[in-house]
Amino acid sequence: MTAALIGVDLGGTSIRAAVAIGDVTHGEPVHRDTPSQEGPAAVLDAVADCARQAAGDSHIRGLAIGIPGPIDPGAGVVHDAPNMTGWNEVPAAAMLSERVECPVVICHDAAAAGYAELKAGAGRGARHLLFITVSTGIGGALFIDGDLYDGATGSAGEVGHTPISDDGPACGQGHPGCLEGASSGTAIAARARAELSNGTPSSLRSLDPATIDARAIVTAANAGDALALQVFNDAGHALGRAIGGFINVLAPDVIVIGGGLIHAGDLLLKPARLAATEIAFEIPYRRCKIVTAALGTDAGLIGAVAWAVRSFGGVPVGMR
Repeated sequence: MTAALIGVDLGGTSIRAAVAIGDVTHGEPVHRDTPSQEGPAAVLDAVADCARQAAGDSHIRGLAIGIPGPIDPGAGVVHDAPNMTGWNEVPAAAMLSERVECPVVICHDAAAAGYAELKAGAGRGARHLLFITVSTGIGGALFIDGDLYDGATGSAGEVGHTPISDDGPACGQGHPGCLEGASSGTAIAARARAELSNGTPSSLRSLDPATIDARAIVTAANAGDALALQVFNDAGHALGRAIGGFINVLAPDVIVIGGGLIHAGDLLLKPARLAATEIAFEIPYRRCKIVTAALGTDAGLIGAVAWAVRSFGGVPVGMR
């Protein structure tokens, strides 16, 4: 019987699992909805089912899974997982290992996506890379000398909670004045709704306020709406100043920006690149490429597969 390495991308709405057929390539993914409201045991049962289906007739030799939320990779513990009920100090690696009967490693979902971009995407070939994901929230991962730096607790790379002001809006964790509270999709929508409630003219007034999200604001901005353009300019400016600080501290070769908001394109990235020059020193700025992610929604699964290969010693013979 052949052996297989499995990568899993676990999200609040879906599970995807695939077998490694190369260092950064995988077989046909197995998809399943996440039973997110049924507790950790039910979710991990579903993950195990997907993994076994992806492996087919092969024995699973090792599994890597990307999981959202604060985690401790060394201990295999998920401290909390957003949008999933009951995930509080869950020994996910041990629980999943019992189900699939093989070693399991966990990593943060942003780290998995960043690792994919480092190995096969927009950051390929970089020595030092910072990955920033800008979506509903803002997260990140840091790679030094080609490998993940996750710090003493596994939490390094949480760039979304970088302070950028004393009195800015709070993020989802309640931190006032942090980057996530200014530049995330949630923050952009909240800012637009607040401006509308204050009487600012905008085409967005034709929409139900409850339906106004970052995507709707992108549409309005692309149509020339002044409020939408200003909201994105301010969000991009805040993001860029934070990026300038990251460049000064870390001097990376590449900063890769991923997540759903990269579809806003220059609405977000043009002011971000401009604002980064306000903070960053000239030489490290000139030597750092700021690029958008290349792998799209497949980055998390590619990264989990690549993490399995990294963790368990290469793709087994017969699986390539």
